[in-house]
Amino acid sequence: MKQLATLFAACLMAATTVHAQTCCTPNTIAPEITTGFHTTQIGGNVNTPIATLGTINSADLPTVEYIITKRNSPALDDMGVPDTVGGGGDVIIGADVDGIFMPDNIQRYGVTLNPGDTFDLVAVGYDLAVIQNLADSLLNGTSPSGPCCGLFGVMSIVLGEPAIAGFCDSMNRAGIYNSTHINGMNEVLTIFDVFSGGQTSLPSFINTLNLINSNGTFISQECGGTGADNFLSFGINTSATYGYDREGTIAVQKLSDVSLFMLYPNPATKGVVNIHFTTQKEVDLNINLFDALGQRVHHQTLGNVSGDFNTAIPVSQLAAGIYYVELTDGHNKQVLKVIVD
Repeated sequence: MKQLATLFAACLMAATTVHAQTCCTPNTIAPEITTGFHTTQIGGNVNTPIATLGTINSADLPTVEYIITKRNSPALDDMGVPDTVGGGGDVIIGADVDGIFMPDNIQRYGVTLNPGDTFDLVAVGYDLAVIQNLADSLLNGTSPSGPCCGLFGVMSIVLGEPAIAGFCDSMNRAGIYNSTHINGMNEVLTIFDVFSGGQTSLPSFINTLNLINSNGTFISQECGGTGADNFLSFGINTSATYGYDREGTIAVQKLSDVSLFMLYPNPATKGVVNIHFTTQKEVDLNINLFDALGQRVHHQTLGNVSGDFNTAIPVSQLAAGIYYVELTDGHNKQVLKVIVD
């Protein structure tokens, strides 16, 4: 939403000079996940391994959870184009209290983790009790000037964002009526979706936090305010991520000497599909790409390879649709499905 981006440009300019973005004291430290990439694909109904924090958060951020984003899938605004608020970014598809979850159980905005998709975890620190109190007060509180929900009518005019006027109705439609319905980051994201005008990315999530904090003096105590700006402490490092691949192998006469066969990005959106696999010994291999009708549209002779191997298939000239990447030694094979957008 361009209006919000303009409104908080100065604040965000200061924040983007460093990777870790925090509020609201100089001593606030964002929790940071140990960066890296998990080398084994995760099955759709298999729990991800426990995430590891490399940096522990400050005492003013008692709640730490993990936000899940789908790599190479930009968050879309309400017009269906990639959102640029705060610089734009990959779409948030869920959150988890400890980073242990099954990929098949994660979805948001109808975006799911399909076979071959890559996803990332980012640690976020905040105070759930403060957000619960704020939401409860805004939804049900009354100030001398009237119901606290009326505040959003004023904000929508000031910001030029009509959707904000219906904040309370939007929350009720999502099943959130008071603080007992807010149990963690998934519900927090639902609240913030009202402000984003579309799908939420990490930059737009941070932008909304800054939006609320910059209007702190306008929120009365009856409506959950503290009489000061910057009253919602948070800490997040958008560059400190840990990645996983969702398992996508369709095995047919499986190559016993090949493991960790993966494709990315999937769906392919940048004109190329990267291929990675590992062989346990030297194997003479070929790669074929077939369309949905079984016609071969690409071939690569890899020759004798061993250990970790990377290559790529150009797809920019292909029609959008479903294709199949076959890795074969001439007798046995492994096949992965790839979607070309």
